[in-house]
Amino acid sequence: MSDHTYGRLAELLAAVAVLLRGYRIVGRNVRVAGREVDLLARRGGTLVVCEVKARRSATFGTPAEAVGPAKQRRLREAGEMLLARDPSLRVVRFDVVAVTGWSVRYIRAAF
Repeated sequence: MSDHTYGRLAELLAAVAVLLRGYRIVGRNVRVAGREVDLLARRGGTLVVCEVKARRSATFGTPAEAVGPAKQRRLREAGEMLLARDPSLRVVRFDVVAVTGWSVRYIRAAF
């Protein structure tokens, strides 16, 4: 399987993980002021900015470790912009879905 295909399947697994937690997906691969958000989900007044990271194995580190300070900063900026645009939103939260092989780990409020 190609890396691209694996990445797309990992994004699908992440979307299912979000849905199973009772959130409604409101966007996938959304561009916000030059920043890309893998998944946007919502439940009530909470917006979840979700980063999806996938690795075939943890040999070179876990997927969650790949969400470093620079990526966190870009996601926070995107979340703040989205929060400012929609007065019905009260909270923005940043989650990470880490896919290793076919194992899915959902990290709520990752940063």
